[in-house]
Amino acid sequence: MSENGMNYLELEYEHLYNMRDQTMLFLKLCPKTTGLAEEMLDWLDQKVKMLGKELEKIPT
Repeated sequence: MSENGMNYLELEYEHLYNMRDQTMLFLKLCPKTTGLAEEMLDWLDQKVKMLGKELEKIPT
């Protein structure tokens, strides 16, 4: 993977990781929701794990 591609992957990972953290905070503050935030958290968890595995494959 090119250096530029790796940087974008790292940025995407950080972005989704931060969104996941914000969603977790939101759910702590507002535990009674319509369920969409929980669905979003599940989706974000999956994507963060997926991108984390991709980043692990990149030699440092």
